Amino acid sequence: MGLKQKYIMENKKQELEEAIEYFNSYKKNLIQFLIHSTAYPGNKKTWGRVRLNPNEILGIQKEISRVDLFIYDLKLIKNPNISVLNYLNNKHLNKI
Repeated sequence: MGLKQKYIMENKKQELEEAIEYFNSYKKNLIQFLIHSTAYPGNKKTWGRVRLNPNEILGIQKEISRVDLFIYDLKLIKNPNISVLNYLNNKHLNKI
């Protein structure tokens, strides 16, 4: 493996680590928002809280699940081997 190729791979790993960190932060913020918005019943004084209906809560939970799976996929890409790459390839080819 040449020096240039090794540098490119290290650069891509750094980008993956930054993406993983970003999406972990996004997931934590979604969870905090969900807890903050749904922690008290409707008849309490909840200044500054957003009222969410059940469909909105479900949508946020689905988004958290999608982000969690995306983080998992990024971690697999970061540490590849043949079985992992086959899994990712089949997963994305079957969506088409």
